[in-house]
Amino acid sequence: MRVRVVLAVALLTALGAVALDMSGSAPRTAGSNHISTPVLAATVPAYGEMCEPVVSPPSDAARVQLLLASFGAPVPALQLRYMDASGGVIAQGRRAAGGAEGFVTLPLRKTRARGVATRVCLGVGSTKIALGGEGGPASANSEMVNGVPQGGLVSLLYLRSGSESWWQLLPTLTHRFGLGKAPLFGDWTLPVFALALAGVWFGAARLLLRELT
Repeated sequence: MRVRVVLAVALLTALGAVALDMSGSAPRTAGSNHISTPVLAATVPAYGEMCEPVVSPPSDAARVQLLLASFGAPVPALQLRYMDASGGVIAQGRRAAGGAEGFVTLPLRKTRARGVATRVCLGVGSTKIALGGEGGPASANSEMVNGVPQGGLVSLLYLRSGSESWWQLLPTLTHRFGLGKAPLFGDWTLPVFALALAGVWFGAARLLLRELT
């Protein structure tokens, strides 16, 4: 009897832990410019501007996240603009001054229904900042600070609006789990594997119960 109770409690604990973990909610990324943040790649003076080449943000991007250092001072006001080849603004975001340095997020709002971004510019308020990104030689394809080419590129991470739990992402996870495998695999792969794992757990519990009683 005690063995059955212990096994039942263990099973319920495991299921509860899975359900609790799946219920955790967090912002979901929509993509990035594929630049990581190993170094502070650009220093922008007060009231300066950093610009760099970019592709258009993902269609579901609602926020942009940057790694920013303000050298102990509050983060200054920030203005982000995505522009097409003619200089027209197709998306932009603003952030009021205040807050601590680190990862900062700006809302992103489209200003044109159509348009392809080729350049992004970040305007800085009354405090000098440094931006996280990757280093490299200065060229026409690297960042520019106040019109002067700098070495490297700044990292841009795009986030969807709100937060989502793993339960909400389950259809996406199910689809992606079947990608990159043999043609016979598909959206059914994850559910079948999950049932197979549950069968292994059930079989192990039955075997343990038989051996201990």
